[in-house]
Amino acid sequence: MNEPMLYLSLVQWLLLFGITLLVIEVAFLGFATFVLFFIGSAMVIVAALMSLDVLTNDPQTAVISVTLGTVVIASLSWRFLKNIQKSPQNQNIEVGFIGHQFRLQTDISPSAPGLYNYSGIAWKVVSDDRIAKNVLLEVTQADVGIFTVTAAKPAS
Repeated sequence: MNEPMLYLSLVQWLLLFGITLLVIEVAFLGFATFVLFFIGSAMVIVAALMSLDVLTNDPQTAVISVTLGTVVIASLSWRFLKNIQKSPQNQNIEVGFIGHQFRLQTDISPSAPGLYNYSGIAWKVVSDDRIAKNVLLEVTQADVGIFTVTAAKPAS
């Protein structure tokens, strides 16, 4: 095998590029885009068909076959692959702040939010209700820098 790599056959080039694209899509992109997966799969399939003499072994056939194969693979598997990426349901992930209780030294209302220092962050405290100072508050939603609170229900 003293011949340079440049002299690989068209089938070998298609196989080499196809497998490379599949590896890049899965290993490096985490199967996030699918585009390289569709093209790489089409290249591998066309290389197999050319090696079995089902397709003629010339560059024009390769380009047309890879293009058509990419479109067919994408149209057949798009919906299935898109569903794989979706989470089962759009759910709020509780990060430990929901349910946290505290008291403020100021009154809050929808038009006058309060401020609460917690975990090294000055949180803006908002509520849909008017709440007097020193009332026990409970976090119902935590967004970036904002606690949405309600008056905590007394323990029974």
